[in-house]
Amino acid sequence: MKTFDVEIKLIGLEDGVDDDGFHFSQEVIKPGILANELSIHSTDHWNANREGIKLAKAFEVHDFEYSGEEKLIFNDKKYKIERTYDKGDLIELICAKFGDEHVL
Repeated sequence: MKTFDVEIKLIGLEDGVDDDGFHFSQEVIKPGILANELSIHSTDHWNANREGIKLAKAFEVHDFEYSGEEKLIFNDKKYKIERTYDKGDLIELICAKFGDEHVL
């Protein structure tokens, strides 16, 4: 059963122009959304492990709430979205925790 009982905050990029006319992008933390916390599938775990990536979390959100963001915050910890899976009306976000060697 889908309970959507955890809150995540997606981190997007916002483009702008500074006072000198230079273009820049900055991270913007979006308002929290409700998600399902999932287990990481063993095939995802082993495939990522072969690439030197240690997956930490997986979440499921409604597709209309996800716009291609590459990072998120969960329980005050920052995660990089390594993979996504389109599941129709839902998107699965497979994440690695920031601070792991491979995450920039």
